[in-house]
Amino acid sequence: MKFLKKILLVMLVIFAVIFCAGYGLVSIFGKDILKAQIEKQLKVKVGLSSLYLSLPLNLEINNLSLGELAKIRKIKIYPSIIGLFSGKIILNNIALIKPEIALERKEDGSLNLPQLPEQGNKQVFIAGFIIKDGIVSVIDRRVNGEPFSFSIKNININIYKANLLPYPLTIKYTLSAALSARPDTKEAQIGGSGLIDWSHKNMQGDFNMTDIDVLFFKPYFGKIVSSQEQLATSKADFNADLSAQNNNLLIKCRLNVKNLASAKETAPEANSPELLASLGMDLLKNPQGEINLEFDIRTKLDNPRLDKISLKGSVFQNVLENALENPDKIKDTIKTIGEQLKEKGFKSIFKDKDE
Repeated sequence: MKFLKKILLVMLVIFAVIFCAGYGLVSIFGKDILKAQIEKQLKVKVGLSSLYLSLPLNLEINNLSLGELAKIRKIKIYPSIIGLFSGKIILNNIALIKPEIALERKEDGSLNLPQLPEQGNKQVFIAGFIIKDGIVSVIDRRVNGEPFSFSIKNININIYKANLLPYPLTIKYTLSAALSARPDTKEAQIGGSGLIDWSHKNMQGDFNMTDIDVLFFKPYFGKIVSSQEQLATSKADFNADLSAQNNNLLIKCRLNVKNLASAKETAPEANSPELLASLGMDLLKNPQGEINLEFDIRTKLDNPRLDKISLKGSVFQNVLENALENPDKIKDTIKTIGEQLKEKGFKSIFKDKDE
C-alpha cells in the first residue's frame, strides 16, 4: 500500500508540474501562437481576449472574433489524454458558447466562408460538439430585388458519443432553434434528434420546422409565387425523416402549407405570374385548404448533396381529388390559366422586370 501511495503521489506531482508549466506557457505564448495559426489557415483577421488552461485539462478561449464572419463569447476544448499518448488528436468535446455567425450568399451563389486547408495525413477526431445560445444571421444577395436577410436564433446543438467504447463510433444529436418571422408573428421552431453510426455509416434521425412564416420568406418563391394577400396568414411545416444504410442516405421530406387564401378571394392582378401561381395553388389544395408535398432526397451520408430530389405521385393527388369532386372549378381554373398564357405568352408573363 505504501508503495502504491508513493507512485500515486509521484504521478500527482508530475501532473501538477506539467499542468503548471503548460498553464504558464499557454498564458504567455498561447494567445499569439493561436492567433497566428488561425490567420494563416483561414486568411482572416483574428482577435481574442484570453486563452488559458483549466482543470480537468481543458483549453478555454474567450471573445474570439474571425473578421466579420464570427464572434464567439467562449470556446471550451477538451482533449483526450489517451489520444495524445497514442499519437492521435482526439477531442472529447468542443463547446461554443454564444457564437454569432454572419453568413452572406453572394450574387454568384458562393458563401463568405473561408476555404479550409487540406489536413494531409493529420486527422482530428471530435467525439462531442456543443453550441449554446447561437445566432446565425444570413444576407442573401442572390434573390430577386433587394438583398434578403433573416436569422436563426437560440441555436442549441448537442452532439455526443452514445457509448464509452471507441468502436463503433456512434453519436447522438439533438438540436433546437428559432427562425425569423415578421414583427408580431410567431417565430418558426426548429428541432431534431437522431443517432449516427459513423463506423458503419448508418443513421436514423429527424429534422423539423414548424410554423414557418410563408410571407416572410416570399422572396424564395421567385417568379412562381402567390400574391402577398394569399400568403398573409399562411404558415408552413417541414418534416424530414433521415435514414442511412452503408452510407446511402434517404431523406423523406414533407411540406405542409396551410391557411392559404383562395385566388378568388385575393383577386391578383390579371396577366401576372401571381394570378397563375394562385390558381395553381388552388388546384393543389386538399379539402382542408392545405397543400401537402412529399419528396425524397437520395444522397451520401459522408458527402450530402441536394441535387437528387424526386417528387412523389401524392403531390398531384389533391388535383385529382379536386377534379372528381369539383369538375366545374377545375375546368374554370384551367381555362383561366390557358387564357392568360394565350394572351401574354409564357415568356412574357415570367420575364424579368429589367428586360
